[in-house]
Amino acid sequence: MTGNLPDNPDFEPSQLAELDDPYPLFRALHAVGPSLQTASGIHCVVGYTAADTVLRDSRFRSGPLAERFRQLLPAGAARDELSHRINFLDPPDHPRVRGLVSRAFTPGRVRDLHSFVARKTEELLDDIGKQGDETIDLRAGLAHPLPSLVISEMLGVPLDDRDQLTEWTEAVTPLLGVQIPREGLERALEASERFAAYAAELLEERRRHPGNDLLTAMVQAHDGQERLSREELLSLVVTLYSAGHRTTRDLFTNGLFILLKHHEQYAAIVADQSLVPGAVNEFLRFETPTQYVARVPVVDVELAGSSIPASTPTLVILAAANRDPNHFAEPDRFDIRRNEGAPLSFAAGPHFCLGASLARMEAEVMLTAVTRRWPRLKLAEPEPSWWSSGPFRGLDHLRVLPGKEK
Repeated sequence: MTGNLPDNPDFEPSQLAELDDPYPLFRALHAVGPSLQTASGIHCVVGYTAADTVLRDSRFRSGPLAERFRQLLPAGAARDELSHRINFLDPPDHPRVRGLVSRAFTPGRVRDLHSFVARKTEELLDDIGKQGDETIDLRAGLAHPLPSLVISEMLGVPLDDRDQLTEWTEAVTPLLGVQIPREGLERALEASERFAAYAAELLEERRRHPGNDLLTAMVQAHDGQERLSREELLSLVVTLYSAGHRTTRDLFTNGLFILLKHHEQYAAIVADQSLVPGAVNEFLRFETPTQYVARVPVVDVELAGSSIPASTPTLVILAAANRDPNHFAEPDRFDIRRNEGAPLSFAAGPHFCLGASLARMEAEVMLTAVTRRWPRLKLAEPEPSWWSSGPFRGLDHLRVLPGKEK
């Protein structure tokens, strides 16, 4: 990827997949205003208040995005899965499907998972320590495997299959950008077919042999009065696995990288573990793993001084809203003690991320364990490479020098 910034604030969202550092661009966009129209006709919202408004306003819908996939993708598993994703459902389908799945993400359920997350975190860190390497990759050794273990446990997916499922979900990720890419399209379509076949077989197994897991609950909802269609059922399996893994991995890896660039704040957490929740909140704000989400207004809307005609594709750039100088004091300053409310990293309104509390808990457990085990942890590579698909952004790796354990 390149780090080049256009000479003027006119831009297209497709550029976000090409920038190692999008934040200079976001600063330029903030100087223009809280929302703006691109030459291609996409409306982009970058101000915090305007973004929060769009995410909560029922005039902005997600359903038209499902129709886009029906039009642009060939018949098959990818089109079926994406056009039935919970992210792209409107009422009455969205509250029906969300109501069923939300039972797995209650505060009580998240608390129950805490001991599992803590145990797996320590096991992964023990494995890293046994390797005896001076330099370790915390993305590969901890942040990547842990969320897949957790979501596999919740869903009831065999743990031995998690690497294959991760490979399939990451192959499909490029389809979620502002453009359907030509490069990698065949790989994405093939991965969708394979994941759909795997999910169908797994769900049938749960139908024959129910368990105490989310897959069983979804099968029972499909078969019972709380009807889920077959397409919704299969889509939920893929969506929950993908979102439950990627977002938490990049939340922690991106945030820990920034924290280690501000080593005095890392040392502060070592000395005072009560700073961990605030640090994770700042991780989310400062290096947002989900760069943007899309909506479409069903009527003409006036927003922050801009007119948005009905049916205009609208991108809410969460990462830009989280650096809005009109909402956050010195937004480009990383500060784990910042107390200015929640960022928009998990969106807001009816599509607020179902797994937000789980992702926060996992990140907090990982950060607590790492700071306890390696109080003198340092970056081995000051400027690692980044990957971006457009809507999602994260580090390729996070190589660190652990120093001596406590």
